Amino acid sequence: MDAPHTIDERLSKALAHPLRWRILEVVSEYGEASPIELARALDQPLATISHHVRVLRDSRCLELTRTEQRRGALEHYYRPLMPAFLDDEQWSRVPTVFRRTVAGQVLRRIFDEAAEAGQVGAFDAAGSHSDRMVVELDDVGWSELSELLNRVLWQVQEIQDRSDARSQGRGPTRSSEVAILHFERAESIAAGADAGDRQRPKRTPRLP
Repeated sequence: MDAPHTIDERLSKALAHPLRWRILEVVSEYGEASPIELARALDQPLATISHHVRVLRDSRCLELTRTEQRRGALEHYYRPLMPAFLDDEQWSRVPTVFRRTVAGQVLRRIFDEAAEAGQVGAFDAAGSHSDRMVVELDDVGWSELSELLNRVLWQVQEIQDRSDARSQGRGPTRSSEVAILHFERAESIAAGADAGDRQRPKRTPRLP
């Protein structure tokens, strides 16, 4: 998968429609997918999915990996050429309306899937995480934390790539989900730019 600095020129086309972002997410999750599989997964008409897949392919966000004859038709399979996440600079260039749409979609999926998984013991296993920490940061600290989380996402992708190379469909795997949330709290935004009006949040106690 390409390094982050090589995908900027494709970003505007890839994100021109929210459904394209969902397609990219699903293909990244599956590793490889066809428009028929995407139409089923996203509950969308095949013609609609095929159109958006072509746009993503032409903008080099997806590439054709193979074709397979199925029921008298040729099914095309694609893999992602860019990750389904954006760094700070890329996110800043996305229109605000789109940012809120994508954020809302992601949050709903996180909450729904985490709640469903939690009911069957998904957080029981060692290595599972359900953590929360409130911090109060200046602008430098905010940027440092955001950069750290970006690096974590790229490292997660690298771990996935190494796992794919080892297993290649031959051994058992565990489907897991990594969700990172970093956002300014609502009361902080409501207080505006006047720091004197901001109410200090209750922070997680500092470890000794």
